[in-house]
Amino acid sequence: MLFRKEAIQAQRNRLLGQVVVYQPVSIYIACATIFVIFLLLIIYISQSHYSRKETVKGYLIPKKGVVKVYSNRTGVIENLFVGEGDQVNQGEAIAKIQNSQSLSTGVELSIALSKELLIQIQVLEQELTVIEQMYNKDLSRIERQLEQQRKSLSAIQKAKATSTKKLSLKEKQFKNNQKLYEKGFLSFNQLSIIQEKYFDVLESHDRLEKELASIHVDISISESEWLSLPEKKKLKQIAIKRQISELNAQRIELNNQYEFIKKAPESGIVTAIQPTIGTRISIDTPLLSIIPTNSPLEIELLLPTKSAGFVQLGDKVNIRFDAFPYQKFGFITGKVSSIDKALILPTDKVLPIKVDEAMYRVRVKLEKQYISAYGKKFPLKVGMIADADIILEKRSLLEWLLDPIYAVKGKLG
Repeated sequence: MLFRKEAIQAQRNRLLGQVVVYQPVSIYIACATIFVIFLLLIIYISQSHYSRKETVKGYLIPKKGVVKVYSNRTGVIENLFVGEGDQVNQGEAIAKIQNSQSLSTGVELSIALSKELLIQIQVLEQELTVIEQMYNKDLSRIERQLEQQRKSLSAIQKAKATSTKKLSLKEKQFKNNQKLYEKGFLSFNQLSIIQEKYFDVLESHDRLEKELASIHVDISISESEWLSLPEKKKLKQIAIKRQISELNAQRIELNNQYEFIKKAPESGIVTAIQPTIGTRISIDTPLLSIIPTNSPLEIELLLPTKSAGFVQLGDKVNIRFDAFPYQKFGFITGKVSSIDKALILPTDKVLPIKVDEAMYRVRVKLEKQYISAYGKKFPLKVGMIADADIILEKRSLLEWLLDPIYAVKGKLG
């Protein structure tokens, strides 16, 4: 036989039709589940966002800055007129500072010098009184003198009037007798006697005129002296008052060197009072700080140069204060309001935060000025240290996953 018996039998029993491979239902369920999970994952990574951020350190300061008040003098704090948290107005006294120096006798030097200056001032004031008295006396004397001179003037004027009449009469008499002498009716001796009497009257008249001119000059001098007397008194008073003013200025300066009142340069809230009564201070010792009125707190962030590339105005910032643990009290949000263009070097400025490298200062405007805790609002305080997350950009997870591809494409392009 060409074929075995078993082969022939198998050929007879062959199945007719298409071969169908049967798959269990669980395979279909698994595939559907994987597809749904993959679809959900795609939706999640395309809809979920991740923020890239820079974490930096910062501290709270008022928007207008903190005004530090220095004594600008050496001395001892004698009195403090303000306390922590007090509201002060510009020009209001905040402290009294004393600078004491004693002589070998134990007497305070400034007090001794001030007394000497006061004595000199009193002497000059007495001199002013004497000048006033002398002025009144001189005024009375000149007025009496003028009155007497005017009386003398009146008498001389009357005498001159009489003398003028008498002279006119004698002149006529002399001329008439001279004519008689020329006609031979009068002797020379008689004419000489008449002429001598005429000359006597003329001489008396001339003397009266000289006296009249002299009394006019005297009256003019007296009147001029009377008019200049107030001006002379005023000049003397001005000179003495100038000396008194200079001595008073020296006394004020001396008293100011001994003790002086420090006044507030700005209106605001007093804080950070450093010295106490009796403390000796130097020129560069800060007395206290003043937070200006209407100056909300802002946070000043110190941004390293390596982190400054993508920070922009308006970037959102999440702030966590060391004094209020964010795990319990949350954080405060804010927005970047200004970015310094100049760097701060470690040697440039004393800051509340230690600086080991070059930094940019970034100002952030706070959303609120308090932290809510235990049902209360606790106000933020100047100088509080905080960690801040500056949100640089916000992208979906899908964009982050595709970022390397974009980077390679950018390089190739």
